Amino acid sequence: MSDKDKDEEKQVGTSEGSTSTTTRQSDRPYRSKYLDPESPSVSVSDSEKHDTFDSSLPTSRPRAASRPKIPHLGTGSTTQNYNHGDKLSRMASGLSRMSSHQANELEEDLRRHISIHGKRRHSEGILEDRAVVDLGNGEEEVIIVDWIPDDPDNPFNWSPARKYAILLTCVFITFTGAASLVSVGILATWGTDYFDVSREVFLLQLTLPMMAIAFTPMVLAPLSEVIGRNMIYQITSILNLLLFIPQCISKNHNGVLAARFLQGMTQSVGNSMVGGTVADMFYPKQRGIAMGVFSVMIFCAQGSGIPAIGWIGQNLGMRWSYIIQTVAAALNVILNAIVLRETRADVLLSRRAKKLTKKTGKKHICAADLQKSSFLSVMRISLIRPFQYLLTEPIVSALSAWIGFAWSCVFMFGSSVILVFEAYGFNPAQAASFEVTLAIAAFFGFACQFHQDYLYRRAAKKNGGKAPPEARLYWAAWGGLMFPIFCFIYAWTGRAGVVHWAVPAVCLVGCYTGIFMMYTGVFTYLADAYEVYSSSAQASQSFVRNLFSGLFPLFSRQMYIGMGYQYASTLVAAVALVLAAAPFLLILYGKKLRKRSKVCSTLYKDD
Repeated sequence: MSDKDKDEEKQVGTSEGSTSTTTRQSDRPYRSKYLDPESPSVSVSDSEKHDTFDSSLPTSRPRAASRPKIPHLGTGSTTQNYNHGDKLSRMASGLSRMSSHQANELEEDLRRHISIHGKRRHSEGILEDRAVVDLGNGEEEVIIVDWIPDDPDNPFNWSPARKYAILLTCVFITFTGAASLVSVGILATWGTDYFDVSREVFLLQLTLPMMAIAFTPMVLAPLSEVIGRNMIYQITSILNLLLFIPQCISKNHNGVLAARFLQGMTQSVGNSMVGGTVADMFYPKQRGIAMGVFSVMIFCAQGSGIPAIGWIGQNLGMRWSYIIQTVAAALNVILNAIVLRETRADVLLSRRAKKLTKKTGKKHICAADLQKSSFLSVMRISLIRPFQYLLTEPIVSALSAWIGFAWSCVFMFGSSVILVFEAYGFNPAQAASFEVTLAIAAFFGFACQFHQDYLYRRAAKKNGGKAPPEARLYWAAWGGLMFPIFCFIYAWTGRAGVVHWAVPAVCLVGCYTGIFMMYTGVFTYLADAYEVYSSSAQASQSFVRNLFSGLFPLFSRQMYIGMGYQYASTLVAAVALVLAAAPFLLILYGKKLRKRSKVCSTLYKDD
């Protein structure tokens, strides 16, 4: 036994007298291996046996050469407070030297320690344990709190009715935002005369908010982790409503463009935060249906929003098309105020800790509070890391290009569908109604997800209970082939007077079903492959997807008219067919790519 261990046992023995050697060792101050990694190693006590994390992970910034810091319990009156026989978790200063992965592991490490050694105290019914932490003002003793397993305030323990009420309200935010965006294409039919601008200038009402949606989540997503999601939902819904006012009353197109750009920032929560809300309330095995509902509603929003706004614009005029969207935004505000509540468990627990601090006079915090002092660092990572992954991670680059092109084609087809079906003699509103094929495709794609889940479970059984991430791509790979194949058929059957209009309409369903499978496959694959880093990987593909979707409609109509409908769709299908190789290559070589990846290699050492 080292001299250090003997000194610690001697100190414990002084306060507890006849306590046995075994008991004294178990009462030794708990210490996570992620803190002060360069300190001399100590023997593992009983309270540390649950700590199984890999200590070989490097710190984000090497410590300056100095005398190693030796853990101590303090002196004088402080020592008396430490030695009451309760388990004591010692968290030395070191968060600033950790990578984000290590900081996350530290948080989970501390949670596990509290779940094993914490005591249930207070009428609030929480688990708590004492700890020494450094929150930026030097070391101090605090009380760490965590949920008890059956706590009714924990979002995971809410009733299914409450969970789905919140989910559907959040999905309605996504629905109205998506419908507002995609309706710009059909509104261009009448909007050019209404605002006295060219079609390209009018389409900036789509491009500018899509640019905002591409960037804003990189700020709002980490912000929601700190201050909570509900506040952001409530504030952005009110701002979204107010920004419809200039669109309803003004014919100044520059002012409308400014409002639309700001509106894109508010509507970005429908893309970036709903998935987080699902993760807040549903355990992983329960998230399939919830995320399926979310994906279906995105497609349904576009499939119903385009026809609805088209008929309103044609029969009631441009002003009424904005008024109806304003009514939907007002309904959003009302539903949010009535139904939505904070779902971020760490935020709820932190609020409870603050109430206990005020009530008892002793400082209480939750494990997540340890990282709040480095919020600016989190913001920096959220802005830089997605672009870093996009350039240095071949998996992220390939999937971003693949889904980015496919998703932009959904917006590009907004022009194509109107041109093709107007040739059959339909008016603009009737032609836009064929976009309902998006909604039909969503339900076909959702049905296919059940077989994809079956294939994933089967792969898990073959791999000792944990399927490789590539098992998420089986149906996505076939969807990647469905999209170009049906696009080829759509290109050469959309011929008025030669082929009945029902044939290209059915082909659109096939195209959109393939894109739906690609969309869900990319999300689930990146989540599995990058685990704790998945937010950055998802942000990368989301950025490319929204960027392309905002730019493609600017030239799609000219491309279809200039090249001819058949040849333009053939070009789209050819590019999609080339990019369709991405998921098949990942299924074959994904394991090797992950092992070579600097990010994934630390997650799959035993894969």
